[in-house]
Amino acid sequence: MASLRSSTLCLVATTTAAAAIAACSSGDKRDRPEPIPSVAAPPEPLVCAPVNPGAAPIRLLTRAQYNNTVADLLGDETAPADSFPPENKVLGFDNNASAHQANPLLVNELLTAAEGIAARAMLGSIDQFVPCAMDGQEPDECGPGFITEFGKLAFRRPLEQVELDAFVDLFERTRAADGFREAVQLVLEAMLQSPQFLYRPDSYTAVTPASGAIHMSPYQMASRLSYYLWNTMPDAELFAAAEAGGLQSEEEIETQARRMLAHDKARPVIIDFHRQWLGLDDFSGIVRDLDPRYAVYEDVLLDDLRISLEMFIDHTFWNGGTVEALFTSNTIFLNSALADVLRIPFLPDSSPGGPGEFAPVLADENQRTGLLTQPGLMALLAHSDQTSPVQRGVFVRETILCDHLPDPPPNVDTTPPDPDPNASTRDRFAEHTQDPNCASCHVLIDGVGFGFESYDHIGRYRAEENGIAVDVSGNVAGQGEDLITGPFVGARDLSLKFAQSMQVRDCIVTNWYRFATGRVETEADLCSIEQARVKFNETNGDLKELLIAMTLTDAFRYRPPEGHDQ
Repeated sequence: MASLRSSTLCLVATTTAAAAIAACSSGDKRDRPEPIPSVAAPPEPLVCAPVNPGAAPIRLLTRAQYNNTVADLLGDETAPADSFPPENKVLGFDNNASAHQANPLLVNELLTAAEGIAARAMLGSIDQFVPCAMDGQEPDECGPGFITEFGKLAFRRPLEQVELDAFVDLFERTRAADGFREAVQLVLEAMLQSPQFLYRPDSYTAVTPASGAIHMSPYQMASRLSYYLWNTMPDAELFAAAEAGGLQSEEEIETQARRMLAHDKARPVIIDFHRQWLGLDDFSGIVRDLDPRYAVYEDVLLDDLRISLEMFIDHTFWNGGTVEALFTSNTIFLNSALADVLRIPFLPDSSPGGPGEFAPVLADENQRTGLLTQPGLMALLAHSDQTSPVQRGVFVRETILCDHLPDPPPNVDTTPPDPDPNASTRDRFAEHTQDPNCASCHVLIDGVGFGFESYDHIGRYRAEENGIAVDVSGNVAGQGEDLITGPFVGARDLSLKFAQSMQVRDCIVTNWYRFATGRVETEADLCSIEQARVKFNETNGDLKELLIAMTLTDAFRYRPPEGHDQ
């Protein structure tokens, strides 16, 4: 079964795609390889046990999750985790459990952050988290009550007796030596540095008789839902459901997931997923050469392009929210500066917030068709002074189609050819497919990337380059899906194909699965991925329904039995 899957485990891998990529990996030296015919091999049917979850490692809070959690827990909105060292990314995602782990630098930052958060919490009234201090109770009663109630929130579950005893002992010893407020502050510091706060371990509850898999406990399910859909701790309703022993049936989980997805807290998570999936962090530090007349916008252009792209993602997800809309919507978001640079008609006072604010614009559908034609994405996938068919081709193959392309050999010069005022980009990059050392890979890459030549290095639409008509003919080689394999003409043509493509859908499922589980999928995950994929397709690619479907998979609701890979 696994042999018919691609190396990324997208469920539509084919023998033709594998052959093409294998040829690229081995440095196949054919001078000009012909497009590989599209003959898809039918996948073998999955045989799934009644419950078949993948691994369930403990997960360290990411910087975003840490900031959100301390804001919800203590009202601290100073974003202390912004100073933490960046997470190690795996396949673009920063919440991968195997890569995002504690190290000496992070441990020191966590200590400093805990001290600062606790000190700030004590500056004002402490009745928000020590209500008994304001109720006239004796301190002897107040300490354990505070630890019990606050500890339940901080650890996202009730404290075990040994934990309660340890924190009460710390509180009482500190109170005797330094006073009540100092005892509260030290307990806060200790809890914020505890593994129970910093990590999200999976609970050990009753074994499912049919398979030996272990069902998530109510409190663990509350945390899984909250950190998946909100990137923060559970709210009062999730805590109440967990305390009542709920969140065990598919119906209960789905009800909560739909409630949470309708909340404003879900909106930043959607952007966070796309930031990681699409590599939007690469906006930081890049520069783009501008015509002198646009130099006034140099300091804001890249920020505006990124904001425009994120607003398109937010708008498309919450208004229609389908794969088809993602790849076909001709909406773009502009402010007056960006409209000027992109040469798109725009009235400065058409924005609800006035001049300088962003507003949606319906662009010419022949120029802007969905995600792949957004100015921000096209500018991101370019060089400072010219377009990059290679970056754009690699992005489509790896990010949108879930192909795995090898890195170029170490002895290959990857410097793009210098711009030539007498030649087109296609002409200058032609050597990639003429050089036998490059051809086998670049026939897969450049054939896609050339289809985006209508967009220059700042995402501006163009019909000519250096007075030469832009040739946007392209070719998708090495794929097994008839719909997308073969020639296409321009980004609009390709986007319309992707809007209906099963491989694109499956790639989106795979990436959301990685985001939801915090790890790279293995063969044990194929059944859970299939569960999400089937429901996604039943809703005709509804992205919100995909997020709901993820919460109902075996991998989300269970963990493997003891003794299996965790």
